[in-house]
Amino acid sequence: MSSSDPLENRPASVLATVAGALGAFLIIAALVVYMQRLFQPAPVGVARAEERLKISTTLRAESTDALANYGVIKADNGVYRLPIRQAVTLWAGLNQDGNAAGRAKLIQRLDGSLKQVSYE
Repeated sequence: MSSSDPLENRPASVLATVAGALGAFLIIAALVVYMQRLFQPAPVGVARAEERLKISTTLRAESTDALANYGVIKADNGVYRLPIRQAVTLWAGLNQDGNAAGRAKLIQRLDGSLKQVSYE
């Protein structure tokens, strides 16, 4: 009787299955490690710190220019930017009569500058 018993080949098939599964897991683990090393970003602080410094420097230069120089805001409405020192002097001059009078003068000037131009 040369019938093959299915239980005799069982340890070999179990061993082959375990070896195949272990090999698959090892391949996946190797790919994960490789991808982590390949696509790892630069440290967060370095690039962001340089970007923030650049933005801060640009913003500071723009704001210094806006505070220290004249500029045009809306030329068609007559709205211009004054240097901060001149604006403080102007505000102090308008408020010589008291806060209510200075406020009324500023509101009158604002209303005059915001008038809609009629094209009729």
